[in-house]
Amino acid sequence: MIKVNSFPSSLEAAHALTRALLSQINTSDTKNFHLAISGGTTPVGLFRLWVEDYKNTIPWSRLHLYWVDERCVPPEDSDSNYGMTKRVLLDNVTIPIMQVHRIHGEDTPEIEVKRYSFLVENLLIKEKLCPVFDCILLGIGADGHTSSLFPGQNNLLNSPDIYAVSVHPETRLKRIALTGLPILHAKKVFFYALGKNKTDILKEVIKGNDNYPAGYIVSRLSDSELFTDSL
Repeated sequence: MIKVNSFPSSLEAAHALTRALLSQINTSDTKNFHLAISGGTTPVGLFRLWVEDYKNTIPWSRLHLYWVDERCVPPEDSDSNYGMTKRVLLDNVTIPIMQVHRIHGEDTPEIEVKRYSFLVENLLIKEKLCPVFDCILLGIGADGHTSSLFPGQNNLLNSPDIYAVSVHPETRLKRIALTGLPILHAKKVFFYALGKNKTDILKEVIKGNDNYPAGYIVSRLSDSELFTDSL
């Protein structure tokens, strides 16, 4: 069952998500907090809010930052999830550079998934041989995808790998994506989805509709939350 937090505006949703994340960090019993974030356009406003209103509140020195997914482009490319995060967030806060673990989207995807999976496996604690993130921030696409796991890619939802190469169904461009297994093993999963164009898909996801990767994840998580302005 997913807890739905719906707000009149995207700003209120962003504040609520940030407070929930801070609660997770502040109640964690470990020094380091391993957080995986998503890219795309939705988190831009959230990251700007962190800089403007939470710069001195979020304990940056404790954060180890990872990416849920990345497009297979260089960091300077406008489509790079890391590039967006660096410009909007990382260049404006004091998170230690050695604690920022980016996916190398410019490298050969099949090699990079192995390198990044190895890195994650060696930095995180494991449960049943699977690395455990303290928190994962996931988006939900209008097609029901999450991470870069698209409808029809059930093999990636069930993959024994930590990260895998996915292919966008329309552009055919490759991406590197966190698979279903580590998402389901995370201590906490927050979904963040904005816009009235997502109202219908969010209703399906909340029901746990397995036809959509986000619904597949929701139906198998015992503790997740959705922050939205769409319902």
